[in-house]
Parts: sequence; C-alpha cells; structure tokens
Amino acid sequence: MMNGWQDILAPGEHVLWQGQPSVPPRLSPRQIPVFLFGMMFAGFAVFWMSMAMRAGTIWLFGLIHLFAGLAVAIGPIFVMPFVASRTWYSLTNRRAFFATHLPFVGPTLNALDLTPALGIEFDGKEPGTLRFQDKATPLVGSRFDGAPMFTKIQNARNVFGLIRDIQRGKA
Repeated sequence: MMNGWQDILAPGEHVLWQGQPSVPPRLSPRQIPVFLFGMMFAGFAVFWMSMAMRAGTIWLFGLIHLFAGLAVAIGPIFVMPFVASRTWYSLTNRRAFFATHLPFVGPTLNALDLTPALGIEFDGKEPGTLRFQDKATPLVGSRFDGAPMFTKIQNARNVFGLIRDIQRGKA
C-alpha cells in the first residue's frame, strides 16, 4: 500500500493509477477579449498616472488600477495551470479520488464509487478529460459541487479503459 492511504482505503482496496492534469499556461481564443480589456485598463492606468504626475497630484492611486488591469489580463492564463499543479487524481480497484490543496482553501479529497451503472464521458483527446456522471462524496475538506472529472490527463484512453475494467470487476 502506498504511504498516506492507510486511513482512506477500505480493506482489499488498492491504488491502480495516479496522475495530475496537464495544463500549460496559454492564451486561448476565448480569453483574448478579457486579455485585451485588461491590457487597455492597465494602459489607461499608466496614462492616468503619467498625467497625474505631471499635474503634481497623487499618482500612486493609479497603481491599484494598473495591477487590477494586469491581473484581469494575465490572471486567467496562469490560474488553471496553478490549480492543476495542486490537483491529483487516483484510481483504486473500487473508487476514483479527486484531491486538491489550494492556498486559503486547504486540502480537499473527494471520492466516487466506480459502480457498473456510473456513466463516464471521454472527450477522445490526448491529453484527455474523463467526466463522471455522478456526485463525488467529500472525505476531507469542502464539498465538491461540480461534475467530478479527470481533466487533461496523460494516457486518457488507457485510464478510461482501466475504469471500464474496474466497473466490470476485471481490475
């Protein structure tokens, strides 16, 4: 048994696979309008600060707007990779586990029984996403309200096959 699983796994349950999402930082086409808005906001803040400095008024107030614009522009590019780097997935011969450990939120661990009736959607991509059609049970931390999924995992087709074997009782 792997370290740390003693209090989580049921008797006879063992870990078959573990992985993390593969989400590199990138600017997607749907993020471009938000990126442009944030850059224009930051650019106007720089313009405002330079005009305020020339007038001899309080130009430092513009720093708040500059950083807000940069956060709006650049934040979405790095948020998903940051969350992905702190997310882990595991499969046992009975359940799927979804774990995260985010700053200010703390650790969460949710589990989902891999019953034969559980529906699973596979997007067919590599890295791929497996979406489960049931709610996960929280074991540690807050409740997971979204649809549980293994997002952007390597060898998604093999993991999907492993889950199907688990559901058939062959794993």
